[in-house]
Amino acid sequence: MLSNLYTPYAVLLLVPSVALAAFVVLALLPLHLARRLVYVIALLGGVAAMAIMLPLLVHCVLGTCSGTAPIFNLVVGTSTVSLALVLNPLSAVFAMTVSVIGSCVMFFSINYMADSALADLRRYFALMNLFMAAMLTMVLAGDSIVFFLGWEMMGLCSYFLIAINTVSPQAIRAGRKAFIMTRLADAFLLAALLLLFLEAGSVRLDALIHAGLTMDESHRAIIAWLLFGGALGKSAQVPFHTWLPSAMAGPTPVSALLHSATMVAAGAFLLMRFAPLMELVPSVQTVAAVLGVLTAAFGALSAVFQQDVKRLLAYSSISQIGFMMLSIGVGAPAAAAAHFVVHAIFKSLLFLAAGDITHGSAHGTDLSAMRGGRQRRPLAFAAFTAGAASLAGLPLITAGWWSKEAVLASVYGSGSLGHVLWAVALMSAVVTGTYAFRPVLTGLEQEPVRSTTRAASPHTHGVSALGSIFAGFPLALLGIASLAGGVLVDPIIRFLGGEAPHAPAATMLMAAMAPLIGASLAVALVTVPELANGLSVVRQIGHRSNGGVTLHGKQVGPFVRIALWLSRGARVDHVYQVLFVWPFVHLVRWLNGYRGGVADPVGNLPVLAAVRLKEVVVGPLAHDEVDRMWMRLAGGIVTLWSAARRIQTGRTRDYGLAMAGGIAALLLLAWGLT
Repeated sequence: MLSNLYTPYAVLLLVPSVALAAFVVLALLPLHLARRLVYVIALLGGVAAMAIMLPLLVHCVLGTCSGTAPIFNLVVGTSTVSLALVLNPLSAVFAMTVSVIGSCVMFFSINYMADSALADLRRYFALMNLFMAAMLTMVLAGDSIVFFLGWEMMGLCSYFLIAINTVSPQAIRAGRKAFIMTRLADAFLLAALLLLFLEAGSVRLDALIHAGLTMDESHRAIIAWLLFGGALGKSAQVPFHTWLPSAMAGPTPVSALLHSATMVAAGAFLLMRFAPLMELVPSVQTVAAVLGVLTAAFGALSAVFQQDVKRLLAYSSISQIGFMMLSIGVGAPAAAAAHFVVHAIFKSLLFLAAGDITHGSAHGTDLSAMRGGRQRRPLAFAAFTAGAASLAGLPLITAGWWSKEAVLASVYGSGSLGHVLWAVALMSAVVTGTYAFRPVLTGLEQEPVRSTTRAASPHTHGVSALGSIFAGFPLALLGIASLAGGVLVDPIIRFLGGEAPHAPAATMLMAAMAPLIGASLAVALVTVPELANGLSVVRQIGHRSNGGVTLHGKQVGPFVRIALWLSRGARVDHVYQVLFVWPFVHLVRWLNGYRGGVADPVGNLPVLAAVRLKEVVVGPLAHDEVDRMWMRLAGGIVTLWSAARRIQTGRTRDYGLAMAGGIAALLLLAWGLT
């Protein structure tokens, strides 16, 4: 154990530890911290992780990229569970990407969150650092326990960060929705890891993958389907996609970190990590490819007609991760990883730039808040344009072109089914160009005189030089990377053990034309009166509370109906409400005594049974001391059960405290057994 501390990989433990330490200081240190000190501690969590990860990545590229950093061993009976972090090509690429994007978002947050109260600011940066520590732990994990711990901690942090505005019912509902829907994915993943553990007798991921490769074919298929289900939920893929657009109720930097570069890509990382096992189950591979391309098309079409820029980018993330799933499904996880890196760059840039342009606008994050962005926020608008060009995949000059071309070439070369998938993916690329440039064209329009903005604080948007620097630096850095980052695509693919795909010249030409056609369609949506008026009608109907399909009592045309249907995400949320939410709500209300129901039957029945037992059995026999003792015991049972029912408070913080106490007890037990 001690010899391992002197290997180059020992510092791997510091990568998530510095972000975790920043969380501990900001969240748990019972001392007053000045605002500037909060900024410094928050930045150190991200920047230090990046600084530690960079030489490790260089060592990984130039030397042998296979090392382990032990954490500690748990001795349970006769079994020893070794917890560790590992460095391999895939974990190195993902950890470096997460730390870079996280650092940029932390920089930007100093400017964006400058108006927040000190307590809220401290809580925000503490949770952002905890999320970074969780994501870095997951991608570097060498065993299933550490992997699942990071996976779960990400979900918990996403709930707190989405709902960080505790006075906003919309934000609280969005956080709860994301938490519940991703828990379903977590159940699938946990079941798969447990089945692999039973087969392998070890928690090390390499041992689990090896056990999956050698186990019975039917058992392997079950585990592959469970892993795939976990990936779908975590990465917001159809049919588990509905939580991501709602999650845009959180602050824009939260969306830039969680919903572009990290959490929503965790499902894709899961499938890449277990790629050797997945490749032996062709049915899962085929479904992953088909569902990935359908999700890419659905997300792109839904994004076109969004009237909120953050929801547009949310559906864009759903679509782009669909491209990653498509690439994994056709057996090209290295191309998917390259697209992950590029997508993390331009999507976080788009979120940050859009947040900078719309911050303080009277229109909130509506697309109309983008008007006048070129004059009002020239740097942010230029950065957003660069990100949109990369998202659309303008040929040769953007990083998005090179990564998306690698995915399309891999799909086209995967066989006859691949040709069909490639055609659908190409159409999705056309639509991507449409929704990517629609906010850009809106930003070129003049801002109406009546469109005033809320009074800005002296800390925001260039009035403060400090704020201006901290907002402009990440925008400029990510903007340059969105254009020049294409040079990384082929090296990343080769570094991960893949081969850079090469499509026929004709297909490359068609792929090069796709974003240009999409941009032309975006121009038509903005300038053609019939289409522009149709989108205006969609916006007006979308803002109505009853959600109908009429305007001023008049029926709307088919274009508006289709646009409205897609703007609502094909109303999948409504289907879930009817099938799952409403029946559950009605059941809970009935169990609470509404409409003739029995209030808390599970809690009341034992109490009533104990009372009845006392009256019928014990009471008539209560003539001597023994009988009276039994009578007192029965009465005590009633009292104890009534007291136990008070534990069910329904308050999240009470349950969280109980969970924390249980975890602490388990950790103490594990420490005592080690």
